[in-house]
Parts: sequence; structure tokens; C-alpha cells
Amino acid sequence: MAELKAALNDVLSGQGRLVILAGEPGIGKTRTATELASYAEQRGAKVLWGWCYEQEGAPPYWPWVQTIRKYVQQCDAERLQSEMGPGARDIAEVVAQVRDKLTDLESPPALEPEQARFRLFDSITSFLKRACQVQPLVLVLDDLHWADRSSLLLLEFLAQEILTSRLLIVGTYRDVEITTRDALSQALGNLVRQPLFMKVQLQGLARQEVGEFVQTSAGIALKDDALGIMHRRTEGNPLFVTEITRLLSPEQISEDQTWAETIPEGVRDVIGRRLSRLSEPCVQALRTASVIGRNFDFKLLNALVSDISEDRLLEAIEEAQAAHLVDEVTGTVEQYQFSHALIQQTLSQEITASRRVRIHARIGEALEALHGNNSEDHAAELAYHYGEAEPVVGTEKVVYYSLVWLAIRTWASMPMRKR
Repeated sequence: MAELKAALNDVLSGQGRLVILAGEPGIGKTRTATELASYAEQRGAKVLWGWCYEQEGAPPYWPWVQTIRKYVQQCDAERLQSEMGPGARDIAEVVAQVRDKLTDLESPPALEPEQARFRLFDSITSFLKRACQVQPLVLVLDDLHWADRSSLLLLEFLAQEILTSRLLIVGTYRDVEITTRDALSQALGNLVRQPLFMKVQLQGLARQEVGEFVQTSAGIALKDDALGIMHRRTEGNPLFVTEITRLLSPEQISEDQTWAETIPEGVRDVIGRRLSRLSEPCVQALRTASVIGRNFDFKLLNALVSDISEDRLLEAIEEAQAAHLVDEVTGTVEQYQFSHALIQQTLSQEITASRRVRIHARIGEALEALHGNNSEDHAAELAYHYGEAEPVVGTEKVVYYSLVWLAIRTWASMPMRKR
């Protein structure tokens, strides 16, 4: 908020700014933009909102249409004519409400598509620059990850023209939903070179902040152990914290911590939307990986998904990385981690219990095959998977590896002189 308020102060003094808020779903992008908008209105600025539409059917420039339309509805005809000038007829081609106020507009001359687009961009830019001379303007463009290419091109055009204006443009987007091939990614690559551009990356709340958030929003004072679980489960995502808190009473949170395995429906929906964008081989690979655990090894996963070739499995993992669902573990080779514990758990719970038990058994067998004579070095991991697979493999191996793990721990805890 300090950075955003500083950007607004620059705008109030005549220096245009473009601020982008980025982060995962539920991290607080729109909420932060709303807080800035409220502050801007207190400082005398006019705030206009536009939202990008996820589904097909939205017209070009939809977020811009919404902001300009709102301005037109609140403005008298004389002032609107003065601020739009001769560009009003171009703007009216995409914002029909302009003709409701300026009824005697002629149609613009027929031009080639590229020329017509340039005239539109120039007309909108000139209009906004004149409008913010009277009153500072804040335009909020929400969910830019769904923006059409024309809207992003207009954003790039404006960014080159508003440096000496009282105009603040605030955009939000889910960084986990774009790849390097997306139009927004290309637009951001161009915008970052503009001197007025600033990107704010929103992160999860810290451990103490999660406790303060729950106390403020739900009136629940979390005990230290419950706070630790809540923070680990949600990684500080305010939406996830809210959804979990909403399901539980203060007594459940403090005393009965079985809630730690619960995934609220709202959280599941958010994660499900992200998974729905993936190819079926990618989802299949991730489901199997989720049974391995939050961290998984590529060689182990490759041994488990025999119906997918190694090259296709690599492509699936790269697809999951591009979607910010898994990350490479720093300093390792072919070691990966789910970007969020709830993503791993959601995928795992999509598998039936009987199938999950059998995958655990296959993981144990694959670990033994991969590590051979060194299997005892992985005793804890093998004890866990054979423990989960006990209904189909029996108790022999889980007992064996549990005893090996216990012996290793006992030996490691002994003083050096007694080993």
C-alpha cells in the first residue's frame, strides 16, 4: 500500500503511472486495488473500474468500454464533447453510449484496420489526458489474464503517452494463469521498459499475520500449534485462510485439528479451475505425483506412469511448471515440488481410496528397484508408502522399514563415542 500510495501521489502531482498487481488467485489483488481506489477517492481522484471477461463473447476492448461508459454516464454532454473532441466519433464506434450523449456525431471515415485502430487509440488517449486535467483519474483493469489482445495493445499505447498526465492505471492479473506464449506476457515484456511502469508481486501472509487476520476477521485467537498448521496449509493465502476459518468453530480450530486434512469447497474450486486448463496427460502425471508427496522425483514418477513416454512426461511436467503448479527444487536435478500443499492434496483426493492404496504399493516397489541395496537409506519413505499400502501388501514391509528407520534414528542420536 505504501508503494501504491506513492504512485498515486506521483499522479496527483502530474506524473502518470501504470501499476500492475500480480499474484495467485485469492492472494488479494482486487482487494488491494479496492483499498487503493478508496484512498484515491479520498484524495479527490475519480475511479473507474473495468473487468475482463473469461468466457467467449465479450467484445474487443471490453475493460476499456466499461470504464469509458461509466465516465460518459456521469458526464454532461458539453463537457464530454470538449474532452473527446473530434475523436468522439471514433470512440463511439466501441462505446455506444457516447452517441446517447452526443447525438449529432457523424460516422468516422472508412480506413484500413491498422489505421482505424491507431485513430481509436489516439482518440481514447487524447480524451483521457484531457479528462484528467479537470480531475485526476484512476482506471482499474481487473483480471488482465483474460484480456483480449486489442485491450492489451491499447494499454501499451497509453503507457507511452501518459507520462505527464494525472492518470493512474492499475491492472491486476493471476500470474499462475499465463505462460510466455500468452498475449499478456508479451504485453508485460513491452510495458516493463516504460519509465512509468511498476509491478507489485503480492505474496502470502506471514505466520504472525495469519493469526492477526483470523483474529480480526473471525474473532478467533489461534493457539500456536493451530496457527502453525493454518499457515502451512494455506501458505498465507487470505482466501484459503478465510475458507478454512469459515468452516470451523473456535473450538474445532483450537482443539480438534482433524480439520487440517479438509479442503474447503471454495479452495477446491479455485484449484480445480487451474487444473482444468491442463492437458489430460499432465493431470494424469500430477495425480500420480501427488501420491508420492509434496516433493517428487522424476525418475520415480517415470517408473510409475508406464503408459506415458519419458519425453511426454517431461512435456507434462514442463506444462505444469508453466502453469505454476510445480517448481524445480533449487539446487537439485529432476526433483520437483508442488507449488502449494493444497494443490497436491486436491489432486491426491481426486483418486479413489482403492487406487491410491495400490499406487502407494507401486511407489514402494519402484523405490526398492531404483535404490537397490541402498533401499535402507530411504527407510522412512518406504515405511510411509508401505504403511499406506498395507491393505493390499500386508504388514511385513512396513514393519521392516519402520524398524530400520527407528534403528537409524537411534544410531544417529547416540554420542559419537558410543556408536
